[in-house]
Amino acid sequence: MTLTNWGGNVTIAAQGDWTRITSLEQLQSLLTREEGPLRVLGSRFTYPAQLQCLDGTHGILLDLPGRGAGELRGEHLRVTGDTLLENVWRAFDIHGLEPSACPPVITSQTVAGALATGTHAQGLSGGTFSDCLAAIELMDGTGVLHRLTPGDADFDAAVLNLGCLGVVVGLELRGRPATELRCTRFTVAEDSLPERYAAWNRESVAAKSWWFTEHQVVHTWVTHDDAWTPTDPAAQSPVDLDRIVTHTRRQLMSDIGDGQGRTPAAQTLEKFLGATDSKGTLHEIFKNGIPAPQLNMEIAVPLDAVPEAYAGLKELLPASPYKLHYPVILRTTGPARGHLSPAQAVPVTYFGFVSYMTAEGLITAARPLFDDIQRLLYGLGGRPHWGKYFTPELLPASNTEGFPEFCRAVSRFDPHRRFENNTFYRTLGLSPAPSRTDERAPSGRSVLQSPRTEPCPITPARHQG
Repeated sequence: MTLTNWGGNVTIAAQGDWTRITSLEQLQSLLTREEGPLRVLGSRFTYPAQLQCLDGTHGILLDLPGRGAGELRGEHLRVTGDTLLENVWRAFDIHGLEPSACPPVITSQTVAGALATGTHAQGLSGGTFSDCLAAIELMDGTGVLHRLTPGDADFDAAVLNLGCLGVVVGLELRGRPATELRCTRFTVAEDSLPERYAAWNRESVAAKSWWFTEHQVVHTWVTHDDAWTPTDPAAQSPVDLDRIVTHTRRQLMSDIGDGQGRTPAAQTLEKFLGATDSKGTLHEIFKNGIPAPQLNMEIAVPLDAVPEAYAGLKELLPASPYKLHYPVILRTTGPARGHLSPAQAVPVTYFGFVSYMTAEGLITAARPLFDDIQRLLYGLGGRPHWGKYFTPELLPASNTEGFPEFCRAVSRFDPHRRFENNTFYRTLGLSPAPSRTDERAPSGRSVLQSPRTEPCPITPARHQG
């Protein structure tokens, strides 16, 4: 069986180039008895170039006992790394709880995958999905199992690990009582973004905006409790959002060759039609993503830089011969742990950009525009969302705080570079490990030439910093 990405349009691992792992003993045996580079594949939502098993890389697909079930003790839930986020929210919800993190829009990804790439949502009270982590169980590149908690020195490497430290096999997640909130939806002129966007976030539990650049309007969802009152008079001004969405959708259908509007790409805009206020938990309000084959990029800049980012994009986007297929998405979070976190010390706003593939599965010509956007936002202190499209060579050295600490963790947990990843290694400035004879592997990838050893007992080692 061939493994593809989640959209089914890119081969990730050919038949025979991946292994289904059904026990920790099997995984440890693979790490201690076999040689060659490995890659954990999960639900395969990450940008394909970062996942593809090429040049002898062998894929790992977890299918561990207890997957999707979870064990709840008090307000803590223990799950396997291959459990889907949707099952995490369901397990908590049965007991009137929710994870202590705002949910992302796509919950059909694995917990370990969401952790590895820094999956985030919105709201200044949180950073990434890792906010709810109480412990991580990681089997490193040598087959040793570690249990890492927030007090451990290498926890900040494990919470956003890029799949480069080993295999996350288990997690303990903190819950909290689920809260019903109100969601107010409004559409205003685009010049409200530099003037009011920060206030929308500071005055609410969470806010998310969609900037329809060609129509000069921004549509926003603000979640809040009953005590919240809107302070923005412009929010009361009616805008014909349905007309704007219908026009945008027709243009998208024309660009990708979808004459009937039946592709998932065309369906992604339908949630804006007839937008009305609502009530629900954060999960119920924001879980509205429709996976569609696309080129997707997110760059995070400090919240205080939003006005400057807005001004730059307002000039760049109309001037480009390439066009986006979806409104620019803005999601703001508070600081988040992780050496590689885009939000290490200050709140950040993620600007999201989407160009859909054609109905025949071909990528549209948007990469030059995406690279121009990166140059602009990196110049404002931006960092990429690691699981989406980005160009490693464009990230300036000034935006690499925390990289040395992460690289030291790679050397500790994966000394033989079993989990080498070309995209991330290029970005981090990491080199493949030499062979035992101190010679580079001809392919540029490490080849482990250690003697076969017997697996050690599967007992988590309490990591000592």
